[in-house]
Amino acid sequence: MRRLADRRLLADLATTLLVALLLALGGTWQPGHGGAGPLLVVAQLLPLPFRRRFPGWVLAVVAATTVAHLVTSAPRNLDYLPVLLALYTAPMSPRPLVRFWLCGATTAALGAAMVPAKGFVDGALLTAAICVVAWLLGVERQRHVAERAEFAAQRTRHRLEHLATERRDRTARRLHDTLARTTTVMLVQAEALRAVGDLTDADRRRVDAMLSAGRDALGQVRATLRELHGDEEPAAEPALADVLDQLRSAGLVLDTVPDAAALPGPVRPLAGRVIAEAATNALRHHGPGTRLGVDVAVTGGQARITVASKVRTPPVGETAGAGYGLTSLRAQLAERGGSLTAGPVAGGWSVVAVIPCPATPAAATP
Repeated sequence: MRRLADRRLLADLATTLLVALLLALGGTWQPGHGGAGPLLVVAQLLPLPFRRRFPGWVLAVVAATTVAHLVTSAPRNLDYLPVLLALYTAPMSPRPLVRFWLCGATTAALGAAMVPAKGFVDGALLTAAICVVAWLLGVERQRHVAERAEFAAQRTRHRLEHLATERRDRTARRLHDTLARTTTVMLVQAEALRAVGDLTDADRRRVDAMLSAGRDALGQVRATLRELHGDEEPAAEPALADVLDQLRSAGLVLDTVPDAAALPGPVRPLAGRVIAEAATNALRHHGPGTRLGVDVAVTGGQARITVASKVRTPPVGETAGAGYGLTSLRAQLAERGGSLTAGPVAGGWSVVAVIPCPATPAAATP
Protein backbone atom coordinates (compact mmCIF):
# COMPACT_ATOMS: atom_id res chain seq x y z
CA MET A 1 0.00 0.00 0.00
CA ARG A 2 2.84 2.41 0.80
CA ARG A 3 4.53 1.55 -2.48
CA LEU A 4 1.28 2.21 -4.37
CA ALA A 5 0.92 5.62 -2.68
CA ASP A 6 4.52 6.48 -3.61
CA ARG A 7 3.89 5.53 -7.24
CA ARG A 8 0.77 7.69 -7.33
CA LEU A 9 2.67 10.67 -5.90
CA LEU A 10 5.40 10.24 -8.51
CA ALA A 11 2.76 10.05 -11.25
CA ASP A 12 1.11 13.24 -9.96
CA LEU A 13 4.47 15.02 -9.86
CA ALA A 14 5.19 13.93 -13.42
CA THR A 15 1.76 15.12 -14.54
CA THR A 16 2.33 18.49 -12.86
CA LEU A 17 5.70 18.87 -14.60
CA LEU A 18 4.09 17.98 -17.93
CA VAL A 19 1.40 20.65 -17.43
CA ALA A 20 4.09 23.18 -16.49
CA LEU A 21 5.97 22.33 -19.68
CA LEU A 22 2.84 22.76 -21.79
CA LEU A 23 2.12 26.13 -20.18
CA ALA A 24 5.69 27.22 -20.78
CA LEU A 25 5.61 26.16 -24.43
CA GLY A 26 2.25 27.88 -24.84
CA GLY A 27 3.69 31.23 -23.78
CA THR A 28 2.26 31.51 -20.27
CA TRP A 29 5.69 32.47 -18.87
CA GLN A 30 6.18 35.46 -21.20
CA PRO A 31 7.74 38.45 -19.38
CA GLY A 32 5.20 40.84 -20.89
CA HIS A 33 2.47 39.43 -18.64
CA GLY A 34 3.94 41.16 -15.60
CA GLY A 35 5.44 39.79 -12.43
CA ALA A 36 2.13 38.59 -10.98
CA GLY A 37 1.46 36.27 -13.91
CA PRO A 38 4.25 33.71 -13.26
CA LEU A 39 3.47 33.74 -9.54
CA LEU A 40 -0.18 32.92 -10.23
CA VAL A 41 0.83 30.11 -12.59
CA VAL A 42 3.12 28.66 -9.91
CA ALA A 43 0.23 28.88 -7.44
CA GLN A 44 -1.92 26.97 -9.94
CA LEU A 45 0.65 24.19 -10.27
CA LEU A 46 1.98 23.69 -6.72
CA PRO A 47 -1.19 22.13 -5.19
CA LEU A 48 -1.66 19.60 -8.02
CA PRO A 49 0.56 16.80 -6.61
CA PHE A 50 -1.73 16.71 -3.52
CA ARG A 51 -5.04 16.60 -5.39
CA ARG A 52 -5.71 12.96 -4.44
CA ARG A 53 -5.30 13.59 -0.71
CA PHE A 54 -7.07 16.96 -0.55
CA PRO A 55 -9.32 17.20 -3.63
CA GLY A 56 -11.54 19.93 -2.20
CA TRP A 57 -8.79 22.23 -0.98
CA VAL A 58 -6.71 21.74 -4.13
CA LEU A 59 -9.68 22.55 -6.36
CA ALA A 60 -10.50 25.69 -4.36
CA VAL A 61 -6.89 27.01 -4.46
CA VAL A 62 -6.29 26.14 -8.12
CA ALA A 63 -9.66 27.58 -9.17
CA ALA A 64 -9.09 30.85 -7.31
CA THR A 65 -5.57 31.35 -8.73
CA THR A 66 -6.73 30.34 -12.22
CA VAL A 67 -9.56 32.89 -12.20
CA ALA A 68 -7.14 35.55 -10.92
CA HIS A 69 -4.70 34.64 -13.71
CA LEU A 70 -7.41 34.80 -16.40
CA VAL A 71 -8.68 38.16 -15.17
CA THR A 72 -5.26 39.82 -14.84
CA SER A 73 -3.80 38.67 -18.18
CA ALA A 74 -4.83 37.88 -21.72
CA PRO A 75 -6.67 34.60 -21.13
CA ARG A 76 -6.22 31.51 -23.29
CA ASN A 77 -7.85 28.09 -23.07
CA LEU A 78 -4.52 26.52 -22.15
CA ASP A 79 -4.34 28.64 -19.00
CA TYR A 80 -7.06 26.70 -17.19
CA LEU A 81 -5.50 23.28 -17.86
CA PRO A 82 -4.44 22.92 -14.14
CA VAL A 83 -8.01 23.43 -12.94
CA LEU A 84 -9.19 20.67 -15.30
CA LEU A 85 -6.95 18.22 -13.46
CA ALA A 86 -8.38 19.40 -10.15
CA LEU A 87 -11.94 19.00 -11.51
CA TYR A 88 -11.08 15.49 -12.69
CA THR A 89 -9.95 14.55 -9.16
CA ALA A 90 -12.72 16.36 -7.25
CA PRO A 91 -15.24 13.43 -7.49
CA MET A 92 -12.88 11.51 -5.16
CA SER A 93 -14.05 13.71 -2.30
CA PRO A 94 -16.66 12.08 -0.01
CA ARG A 95 -18.38 15.45 0.52
CA PRO A 96 -21.20 16.48 -1.85
CA LEU A 97 -20.24 20.12 -1.21
CA VAL A 98 -16.98 19.47 -3.08
CA ARG A 99 -18.25 17.01 -5.69
CA PHE A 100 -21.13 19.16 -6.91
CA TRP A 101 -21.29 22.68 -5.52
CA LEU A 102 -17.59 23.55 -5.60
CA CYS A 103 -17.18 22.00 -9.05
CA GLY A 104 -20.21 23.91 -10.31
CA ALA A 105 -18.99 27.19 -8.84
CA THR A 106 -15.55 26.63 -10.38
CA THR A 107 -17.05 26.01 -13.82
CA ALA A 108 -19.22 29.13 -13.60
CA ALA A 109 -16.30 31.32 -12.42
CA LEU A 110 -13.98 30.12 -15.21
CA GLY A 111 -16.67 30.69 -17.84
CA ALA A 112 -17.32 34.20 -16.56
CA ALA A 113 -13.58 34.99 -16.53
CA MET A 114 -13.28 33.97 -20.20
CA VAL A 115 -16.21 36.08 -21.43
CA PRO A 116 -14.41 39.49 -21.73
CA ALA A 117 -11.68 38.09 -23.96
CA LYS A 118 -13.43 35.23 -25.84
CA GLY A 119 -17.09 36.12 -25.77
CA PHE A 120 -20.05 34.10 -24.56
CA VAL A 121 -19.77 31.13 -26.97
CA ASP A 122 -16.00 30.72 -27.35
CA GLY A 123 -15.42 31.83 -23.80
CA ALA A 124 -18.17 30.87 -21.36
CA LEU A 125 -19.83 27.96 -23.19
CA LEU A 126 -16.64 26.33 -24.43
CA THR A 127 -14.97 26.65 -21.03
CA ALA A 128 -18.03 25.26 -19.26
CA ALA A 129 -18.24 22.33 -21.69
CA ILE A 130 -14.57 21.44 -21.21
CA CYS A 131 -14.91 21.67 -17.40
CA VAL A 132 -18.03 19.47 -17.42
CA VAL A 133 -16.26 16.88 -19.57
CA ALA A 134 -13.30 16.83 -17.16
CA TRP A 135 -15.68 16.45 -14.21
CA LEU A 136 -17.66 13.67 -15.90
CA LEU A 137 -14.45 11.80 -16.68
CA GLY A 138 -13.59 12.01 -12.98
CA VAL A 139 -17.05 10.75 -12.02
CA GLU A 140 -16.72 7.83 -14.42
CA ARG A 141 -13.28 7.01 -13.09
CA GLN A 142 -14.60 6.96 -9.51
CA ARG A 143 -17.40 4.62 -10.60
CA HIS A 144 -14.86 2.25 -12.11
CA VAL A 145 -12.71 2.46 -8.97
CA ALA A 146 -15.74 1.62 -6.81
CA GLU A 147 -16.66 -1.29 -9.08
CA ARG A 148 -13.11 -2.66 -8.94
CA ALA A 149 -13.09 -2.35 -5.15
CA GLU A 150 -16.44 -4.15 -4.92
CA PHE A 151 -15.19 -6.85 -7.28
CA ALA A 152 -12.04 -7.30 -5.20
CA ALA A 153 -14.12 -7.47 -2.01
CA GLN A 154 -16.45 -10.08 -3.55
CA ARG A 155 -13.48 -12.10 -4.75
CA THR A 156 -12.00 -12.00 -1.25
CA ARG A 157 -15.32 -13.03 0.30
CA HIS A 158 -15.67 -15.92 -2.15
CA ARG A 159 -12.13 -17.02 -1.43
CA LEU A 160 -12.75 -16.91 2.32
CA GLU A 161 -16.01 -18.81 1.89
CA HIS A 162 -14.21 -21.41 -0.20
CA LEU A 163 -11.51 -21.77 2.45
CA ALA A 164 -14.17 -22.04 5.16
CA THR A 165 -15.96 -24.76 3.17
CA GLU A 166 -12.71 -26.67 2.73
CA ARG A 167 -11.99 -26.32 6.45
CA ARG A 168 -15.46 -27.62 7.33
CA ASP A 169 -15.00 -30.56 4.98
CA ARG A 170 -11.63 -31.43 6.53
CA THR A 171 -13.13 -31.17 10.02
CA ALA A 172 -16.04 -33.40 9.01
CA ARG A 173 -13.69 -36.00 7.52
CA ARG A 174 -11.54 -36.02 10.63
CA LEU A 175 -14.56 -36.37 12.90
CA HIS A 176 -15.92 -39.21 10.80
CA ASP A 177 -12.62 -41.01 10.24
CA THR A 178 -11.23 -40.66 13.78
CA LEU A 179 -13.63 -39.75 16.56
CA ALA A 180 -16.73 -41.48 15.21
CA ARG A 181 -14.79 -44.63 14.31
CA THR A 182 -12.93 -44.75 17.63
CA THR A 183 -16.13 -44.17 19.61
CA THR A 184 -17.85 -46.97 17.68
CA VAL A 185 -15.01 -49.37 18.48
CA MET A 186 -15.18 -48.43 22.17
CA LEU A 187 -18.94 -49.02 22.24
CA VAL A 188 -18.62 -52.41 20.57
CA GLN A 189 -15.93 -53.47 23.04
CA ALA A 190 -17.95 -52.20 26.02
CA GLU A 191 -21.06 -54.02 24.83
CA ALA A 192 -19.07 -57.24 24.39
CA LEU A 193 -17.61 -56.83 27.88
CA ARG A 194 -21.06 -56.33 29.36
CA ALA A 195 -22.42 -59.36 27.53
CA VAL A 196 -19.70 -61.92 28.28
CA GLY A 197 -17.69 -60.43 31.15
CA ASP A 198 -17.94 -61.62 34.73
CA LEU A 199 -18.93 -58.29 36.22
CA THR A 200 -20.13 -57.24 39.60
CA ASP A 201 -23.17 -55.01 39.90
CA ALA A 202 -20.94 -51.97 40.44
CA ASP A 203 -18.84 -52.84 37.40
CA ARG A 204 -21.97 -53.36 35.33
CA ARG A 205 -23.21 -49.92 36.33
CA ARG A 206 -19.88 -48.42 35.27
CA VAL A 207 -20.06 -50.17 31.91
CA ASP A 208 -23.64 -48.96 31.47
CA ALA A 209 -22.54 -45.41 32.22
CA MET A 210 -19.69 -45.77 29.71
CA LEU A 211 -22.08 -47.10 27.06
CA SER A 212 -24.52 -44.25 27.69
CA ALA A 213 -21.80 -41.65 27.44
CA GLY A 214 -20.36 -43.28 24.32
CA ARG A 215 -23.74 -43.43 22.54
CA ASP A 216 -24.37 -39.81 23.49
CA ALA A 217 -20.96 -38.80 22.15
CA LEU A 218 -21.51 -40.72 18.92
CA GLY A 219 -24.89 -39.03 18.49
CA GLN A 220 -23.32 -35.60 19.01
CA VAL A 221 -20.59 -36.40 16.47
CA ARG A 222 -23.21 -37.37 13.88
CA ALA A 223 -25.23 -34.22 14.65
CA THR A 224 -22.08 -32.13 14.26
CA LEU A 225 -21.35 -33.75 10.91
CA ARG A 226 -24.86 -32.88 9.71
CA GLU A 227 -24.40 -29.31 10.91
CA LEU A 228 -21.08 -28.99 9.09
CA HIS A 229 -22.76 -30.13 5.88
CA GLY A 230 -25.64 -27.69 6.47
CA ASP A 231 -28.26 -30.44 6.71
CA GLU A 232 -29.76 -29.13 9.96
CA GLU A 233 -29.64 -26.33 12.47
CA PRO A 234 -27.11 -26.54 15.33
CA ALA A 235 -28.36 -28.83 18.07
CA ALA A 236 -28.98 -27.44 21.52
CA GLU A 237 -26.21 -27.99 24.04
CA PRO A 238 -26.89 -30.65 26.69
CA ALA A 239 -28.40 -29.35 29.91
CA LEU A 240 -25.97 -28.66 32.75
CA ALA A 241 -27.81 -31.05 35.09
CA ASP A 242 -27.42 -33.90 32.56
CA VAL A 243 -23.71 -33.19 32.14
CA LEU A 244 -23.13 -33.15 35.90
CA ASP A 245 -25.14 -36.36 36.36
CA GLN A 246 -22.99 -38.04 33.73
CA LEU A 247 -19.79 -36.84 35.40
CA ARG A 248 -20.99 -37.96 38.82
CA SER A 249 -21.73 -41.40 37.45
CA ALA A 250 -18.10 -41.51 36.29
CA GLY A 251 -16.81 -40.74 39.80
CA LEU A 252 -16.93 -36.95 40.26
CA VAL A 253 -18.05 -35.87 43.73
CA LEU A 254 -19.96 -32.59 43.92
CA ASP A 255 -19.87 -30.86 47.30
CA THR A 256 -22.54 -28.40 46.13
CA VAL A 257 -24.92 -28.57 43.21
CA PRO A 258 -25.08 -25.23 41.36
CA ASP A 259 -28.46 -23.54 41.14
CA ALA A 260 -28.85 -22.46 37.52
CA ALA A 261 -32.06 -20.63 38.36
CA ALA A 262 -30.04 -18.15 40.44
CA LEU A 263 -28.43 -16.84 37.23
CA PRO A 264 -30.09 -14.32 34.88
CA GLY A 265 -31.48 -15.99 31.78
CA PRO A 266 -29.14 -14.29 29.22
CA VAL A 267 -25.97 -15.50 30.97
CA ARG A 268 -27.25 -18.93 31.98
CA PRO A 269 -26.02 -20.87 28.88
CA LEU A 270 -22.51 -19.43 29.09
CA ALA A 271 -22.34 -20.00 32.84
CA GLY A 272 -23.41 -23.60 32.28
CA ARG A 273 -20.60 -24.06 29.78
CA VAL A 274 -18.07 -22.71 32.28
CA ILE A 275 -19.23 -25.08 35.02
CA ALA A 276 -19.43 -28.09 32.68
CA GLU A 277 -15.96 -27.46 31.24
CA ALA A 278 -14.35 -26.96 34.66
CA ALA A 279 -16.04 -30.10 36.03
CA THR A 280 -15.02 -32.16 33.01
CA ASN A 281 -11.41 -30.99 33.33
CA ALA A 282 -11.40 -31.83 37.03
CA LEU A 283 -12.53 -35.41 36.38
CA ARG A 284 -10.21 -35.88 33.41
CA HIS A 285 -7.09 -34.58 35.13
CA HIS A 286 -7.68 -35.79 38.69
CA GLY A 287 -9.67 -38.99 38.12
CA PRO A 288 -12.63 -40.58 39.97
CA GLY A 289 -13.14 -39.46 43.53
CA THR A 290 -12.28 -35.82 42.80
CA ARG A 291 -14.29 -33.45 44.96
CA LEU A 292 -15.61 -30.33 43.31
CA GLY A 293 -17.17 -27.22 44.79
CA VAL A 294 -19.23 -24.80 42.71
CA ASP A 295 -20.13 -21.33 43.93
CA VAL A 296 -22.40 -18.98 41.98
CA ALA A 297 -22.92 -15.37 43.09
CA VAL A 298 -24.68 -12.50 41.31
CA THR A 299 -23.69 -9.07 42.67
CA GLY A 300 -23.02 -5.63 41.25
CA GLY A 301 -24.36 -6.40 37.77
CA GLN A 302 -22.14 -9.44 37.21
CA ALA A 303 -22.20 -13.16 37.86
CA ARG A 304 -19.13 -14.68 39.51
CA ILE A 305 -18.69 -18.44 39.12
CA THR A 306 -16.01 -20.27 41.11
CA VAL A 307 -15.32 -23.95 40.45
CA ALA A 308 -12.66 -25.42 42.77
CA SER A 309 -11.40 -29.01 42.86
CA LYS A 310 -9.73 -30.61 45.89
CA VAL A 311 -6.84 -32.95 45.08
CA ARG A 312 -3.67 -34.13 46.72
CA THR A 313 -1.42 -33.76 43.69
CA PRO A 314 -1.23 -30.90 41.18
CA PRO A 315 -3.01 -31.55 37.86
CA VAL A 316 -0.98 -32.84 34.95
CA GLY A 317 -1.13 -30.87 31.70
CA GLU A 318 -3.35 -28.17 33.20
CA THR A 319 -0.76 -25.87 34.73
CA ALA A 320 -1.84 -22.86 32.71
CA GLY A 321 -5.47 -23.57 31.93
CA ALA A 322 -4.52 -23.37 28.25
CA GLY A 323 -6.74 -26.18 26.91
CA TYR A 324 -9.04 -25.51 23.97
CA GLY A 325 -12.18 -25.45 26.11
CA LEU A 326 -10.93 -22.86 28.59
CA THR A 327 -9.30 -20.82 25.82
CA SER A 328 -12.55 -20.72 23.86
CA LEU A 329 -14.52 -19.72 26.97
CA ARG A 330 -11.97 -17.04 27.85
CA ALA A 331 -12.40 -15.52 24.36
CA GLN A 332 -16.20 -15.61 24.64
CA LEU A 333 -16.13 -13.92 28.02
CA ALA A 334 -13.69 -11.27 26.82
CA GLU A 335 -16.09 -10.39 23.96
CA ARG A 336 -18.81 -9.77 26.55
CA GLY A 337 -16.56 -7.77 28.85
CA GLY A 338 -15.99 -10.63 31.29
CA SER A 339 -12.96 -12.68 32.28
CA LEU A 340 -11.85 -16.19 33.11
CA THR A 341 -8.86 -17.22 35.20
CA ALA A 342 -7.66 -20.72 36.00
CA GLY A 343 -4.79 -21.86 38.19
CA PRO A 344 -3.67 -23.84 41.20
CA VAL A 345 -4.93 -23.01 44.67
CA ALA A 346 -4.21 -24.49 48.07
CA GLY A 347 -5.07 -28.16 47.79
CA GLY A 348 -6.39 -28.14 44.25
CA TRP A 349 -7.30 -26.19 41.15
CA SER A 350 -9.68 -23.28 40.65
CA VAL A 351 -11.53 -21.76 37.71
CA VAL A 352 -13.10 -18.32 38.24
CA ALA A 353 -15.34 -16.72 35.61
CA VAL A 354 -16.90 -13.25 35.73
CA ILE A 355 -19.83 -12.63 33.38
CA PRO A 356 -21.45 -9.19 33.08
CA CYS A 357 -25.22 -9.40 33.51
CA PRO A 358 -27.46 -7.22 31.32
CA ALA A 359 -29.46 -4.64 33.19
CA THR A 360 -32.93 -5.80 34.06
CA PRO A 361 -35.63 -3.23 33.16
CA ALA A 362 -37.30 -1.82 36.23
CA ALA A 363 -40.85 -2.90 36.77
CA ALA A 364 -43.41 -0.33 35.75
CA THR A 365 -44.96 1.52 38.64
CA PRO A 366 -48.74 1.16 38.66
